[in-house]
Amino acid sequence: MAGPKSLYDVIIIGGGVNGLAAGAYLQKAGLSTAIFERRDESGTFCSTEEVLQPGVKLNVHASLLMPHYGPAFVDLELERFGLELLAPPDSKYGYFYPFLDGNAVLFSRRSARETYEAWLRVSPKDAETFRKIANFFGPTVPLMAHQGYVTPHTDEGFLDFLATLGDVPVLPKDWLWMTGFQLVDALFESDQIKLAVLSYAGTSGLDVISSRLSGPLVVLNFLTIFSADGGYTARGGSHDLTHALVRCFVQHGGKIFYNCPVEKVIVESGEATGVVLDSRATYPNAEFKASKAVMSDVSAKPTFFKLIGEEHLPVSARVALKRFDYRGSSLFTNYYVMSERPQFACSRKFPEVNNTFVYNFGAETMADAERLVSSCMVRDVPLDPPIVWGAAFNYCIADRTQAPPGQYTVLTWANAPYELRSQGGPGKWDELRESYADKVEDVLVQYMPNLRSAKIARYVNTPHDYVRRNPHCGGNMHPSGSLTEAQMWSWKPFAGCNAPRTPIEKFYICQSGGAANYTNLGAGTLAANVVMADVKKDKPEWWRGVAFQGAAELLRREGVTQRFTVD
Repeated sequence: MAGPKSLYDVIIIGGGVNGLAAGAYLQKAGLSTAIFERRDESGTFCSTEEVLQPGVKLNVHASLLMPHYGPAFVDLELERFGLELLAPPDSKYGYFYPFLDGNAVLFSRRSARETYEAWLRVSPKDAETFRKIANFFGPTVPLMAHQGYVTPHTDEGFLDFLATLGDVPVLPKDWLWMTGFQLVDALFESDQIKLAVLSYAGTSGLDVISSRLSGPLVVLNFLTIFSADGGYTARGGSHDLTHALVRCFVQHGGKIFYNCPVEKVIVESGEATGVVLDSRATYPNAEFKASKAVMSDVSAKPTFFKLIGEEHLPVSARVALKRFDYRGSSLFTNYYVMSERPQFACSRKFPEVNNTFVYNFGAETMADAERLVSSCMVRDVPLDPPIVWGAAFNYCIADRTQAPPGQYTVLTWANAPYELRSQGGPGKWDELRESYADKVEDVLVQYMPNLRSAKIARYVNTPHDYVRRNPHCGGNMHPSGSLTEAQMWSWKPFAGCNAPRTPIEKFYICQSGGAANYTNLGAGTLAANVVMADVKKDKPEWWRGVAFQGAAELLRREGVTQRFTVD
């Protein structure tokens, strides 16, 4: 066989969903692009596997799929390439938080008005506060989201954003110096509303609850976007998003090299010009050159310290990376297959919850939530009893193909620390695996009484398992690092990087840029936009999608008009 082509316009390191999205954009636009992936399969953190028993599909990490938020859903024609996003039929709500007293706080998956009406059943005063916030932000939500997906986050943009927030009704003037905890305390009266909002924000990362600046921003994000749009699963599981991106990339002529870990980026005269593969790669120690750009879909520290090398970095970048923070949102996961549909105790008062895809549970008081943050961020020990604030999912009420007929799958993500320093290190999770899973289950059964009687089997993933699966993640559920005030906006992944550009000419990152590495594909879209601008290539006519265009279309098919305002 002839050897592979060794020269491309663009080389991308890592075949995660944002690397694939960036590659698909650039290849479709006419830039020859190659992706090098260390594993034998794309999408390390967006995968679906039958690890429990044949026919039961478990989504091993990414579960709340959001590609419909970003322009890539339309631009890359992901539905044409096999992606079918699914929500429970006839469901109004995308998320809920149950309480042991029978109450539940619900968030609509289509209308801020429906969220407002649901909140009236718990706290009319807090519903009015939400109404004021939604009415202020609602008209500009799609535009702000679109700018976040296609425009680099700059210091100037941050100041403009702060100026806008100065006019938000009910928002405290000193919100900038608040944590997420403090902001919900200032905005709302009901502890149940506060906990529901914080728990929803907690699905983005536990640190955003306790951090200044990033905490309030994520809380506002969930109050404005997620109160009128929920996530989906995909027919066949999360990995179908990965499959659709791969099909799109390959259909347009892109090349993916599997089992090809990259050893280093070639840097010549301060400019990235190619990559060298690892000695264990399918093409051992081979060099591949890129004439226009090299891009990394790998986390910040291994990207710059291993692939680039400290010798090529300015002192400021080296200092920032030395203190790069991965703490926060490690996940302890229970997966279940059940013989009957999950039934919630609070459904007696709120029957809608049994047809809602995503939920959280465990904290009954604000003190419970504070203990969770202290346990994970300060004490570095797993909380006992657990609080599941990483999110939980009822897949099969949306997609019956993810389990055999008559069976249902459930996932719970409990926020937990990764390091466990006081207990001997992360390897301790191997010993704690089943006993801590039992504790999570003891909490869940209080909210889902039919869990144990209907349980067929259980599978457990610990924070240590996630790191072994993807060593670049640093122990965080988001390999792009903690969403702290020092690692967000124009300082993401570190101050002075100018992401998705970097201190190295022609070298870009598509995993730690502005919109982070979520399944909205924002980081990949943003990186592709910047590369096109830097190589002075006009974007083709098809590259015109806007944020929430896909979301609005999905709801139109249900006969619903998406609505980000209450009035």
